[in-house]
Amino acid sequence: MAPVNVWKVLSVIAAACVAIGLIAPIASAAPTREQQEKARQLEIAVRKAGNLYTQGNFKECGEVLRQVQAEFEKLTADGDADMISLLEGIYPRLLRAHALLALEGVRLPALKKPMAAPANSPDSPASGGGSFVKDVAPMLVSKCGRCHINDQKGRFSMATFADLMKGPPDGVVVFPGDSAGSRIVEVIESGDMPRGGGKLTAEEFASLRRWIDEGARFDGASPNASLASLAGAASPQEAIKVEVAAATGNETVSFSRDIAPVLVQECANCHGYGQRPAGDLNMTTFRGLLNGGDSGPPVVPGKPAESLLVQKLKGQAGERMPLRRPPLSDELIARFETWIAEGAKFDGPDPMTDVKRVADLYRAAHADHAQLSEEREKLAEQNWRLGMPNIEMNRAETENFLLVGNVGDNTLADIGQKAEALVPQIAEIFKAPADKPLVKGRITLFVFAGRYDYSEFGQMVEKRELPSEWRGHWRFDTIDAYGALIAPQRDEYSLEALIAQQAAGAYIASLGESPHWFREGAARVAASRIASSDPRVMSWDENLRTVLSSMRSPGDFLQGNLPPEAAAIASYSFVKFLMSDARKFDALLGALKRGAAFDQSFAQTYGGQPLLHTAAWLRKAAR
Repeated sequence: MAPVNVWKVLSVIAAACVAIGLIAPIASAAPTREQQEKARQLEIAVRKAGNLYTQGNFKECGEVLRQVQAEFEKLTADGDADMISLLEGIYPRLLRAHALLALEGVRLPALKKPMAAPANSPDSPASGGGSFVKDVAPMLVSKCGRCHINDQKGRFSMATFADLMKGPPDGVVVFPGDSAGSRIVEVIESGDMPRGGGKLTAEEFASLRRWIDEGARFDGASPNASLASLAGAASPQEAIKVEVAAATGNETVSFSRDIAPVLVQECANCHGYGQRPAGDLNMTTFRGLLNGGDSGPPVVPGKPAESLLVQKLKGQAGERMPLRRPPLSDELIARFETWIAEGAKFDGPDPMTDVKRVADLYRAAHADHAQLSEEREKLAEQNWRLGMPNIEMNRAETENFLLVGNVGDNTLADIGQKAEALVPQIAEIFKAPADKPLVKGRITLFVFAGRYDYSEFGQMVEKRELPSEWRGHWRFDTIDAYGALIAPQRDEYSLEALIAQQAAGAYIASLGESPHWFREGAARVAASRIASSDPRVMSWDENLRTVLSSMRSPGDFLQGNLPPEAAAIASYSFVKFLMSDARKFDALLGALKRGAAFDQSFAQTYGGQPLLHTAAWLRKAAR
């Protein structure tokens, strides 16, 4: 036997079968003592039926209610106004009991209405004739149709009247004669429904309740006809789409700082990081949050009280969120309300960026040198365990570098000293301040004993195959800054040139947003100035002509149309061409340091975008 549904039990206990509050106020002036005693006996019987229901004894409950029904119909058969008034609340409650027991496979005889209904009864003609076809069907199609007519969200279909009355697998949602006990009314009143189709107006909600209280009668041709055909011109409302609005900087609540970390900590495990986001609501990106799920967009910019997200956090729309976790503090909920009131603006890099990364980027950008160094040290250890899970990690550190590797402590310390000695030279090339760290948070150097270890790091940490000609590379993304390199054997290439390339690339990237070709080109120019006779550096110039001959257009390397190493060699040559005018190049770096956009700064400094200068570069490089 299926377990008793909690809300159904509560409905029975509250109104249908339990005698607490069962008898309605006596509307007639003078029911006799005999009538009052008979009503009391019915009350006792209904109490007994309620107890049997809550114990799961549905068959016995049905037998008791058959007797109650027979006695009720006998007492009201002669139309005595006093008796009917005294039993005013029994009829709709018996209707509910019919519906509840039907779910458990217990059928009761058809219930006859009293011959003369009291003036205030839901069955009184004075209450009006609610029409399903005219009043209810159009509203259901319009407000609920996208999820429950076009689709079967929650395994509940309203495609036909028969489907509506059948309800979802966990129980019926309409109890004829009892709007207060009907699940469909409960979820609408709580604000949990409709989801994604707009709220019911007060008039629509009143019409729905009146139709249920009057017996939920069907006045169409066939209960199996589609609701869409019954509703005429009504059609499901389109899902609301909320556009992304960029933050102005004047907001008191920041999405990146204040909202994203809470979504990661409290919401994203259920809404995105699992196999299927609950309610089809993916909160792992800002765009996913605005798009919403089965309930439509949870955020109405400028209107926190109307936003389902706030209602859920406060427990004002169905189950309170986060589900099965402690409620958010009033202070945190107030932040969400303020953020929405200020327009629900976005201050991250891209609306499709993972909210965890959005939060991490903000924290890294606003951390000081010591705080960011500590964070990067943790990341270095995580990445080492991921790439080299069974190899012991050696560790060394200097003012500007954290070094980890598998080359031994002494070798690692020696490499650290050489790396630190390069910092003043890189700072001179790019006019970096000498009294500050080259890169806030230090640069991590992963030093590997051989090619296999280096390749494993690329596959496990960066999820890519590293080009066979590479002996090292670097990455920077505000959160992390690192170089990965193979320790040279003998004099096959210069360690100083390799580290200078990585440190210079990280420094240029730390100045602000700029294209990769610019960062990598500047990094290789720095390496060539520090170790011009390095065989690896010399190969860049030697291979340039081959790279140029492979290009179909001058801008191929700018647009990602070349293999990684070929694009890097072309970038190196082009940036060296740009740096030949030191005054302009220094002006461009100065603009980036002040936070200016790269494209705008480049155009103002050099006169036009980079593509315009590739023809002059090609003429010079081809000589």
